[in-house]
Amino acid sequence: MAVKERNQQMRVVAEILLVHLPGILDKDQALAHDLLSVVGTALNTIYEDAEKSAKAWDKRAYDVKADELRREWDWALGASNYALGMALRSAPITKLSLKKMHIVIRPELERPARRQIKDPARFRGAAALVKKQQANKRKPVRG
Repeated sequence: MAVKERNQQMRVVAEILLVHLPGILDKDQALAHDLLSVVGTALNTIYEDAEKSAKAWDKRAYDVKADELRREWDWALGASNYALGMALRSAPITKLSLKKMHIVIRPELERPARRQIKDPARFRGAAALVKKQQANKRKPVRG
């Protein structure tokens, strides 16, 4: 994934948070959980890609550029964990929690000019899938 794909993922995140979630929050909590799991997964993908790119810059001895990239996207892992935590909990998602999510991501996050997601209902079942994937991950051995 390159800068273009990271920016595209951020536009999807912005659209879900600023356009779709506020509209369905009172109507369909299950779909809201599913959309938040999509947001969490996208943010995690962005973070992993930025880290991969930074490691590539490190190999070429461009440490300053690698550090800039890490600083630019260091918030993404925490935001991903926050979004997935809200998505996988059974507690209802509130407007306050969405506002906090918006602040954690980027306060300057703007509504996209064009919609990329025509039917957010196509993400139905995403939270269950993420929960299943996390259950299948190998748990760390603690001594």
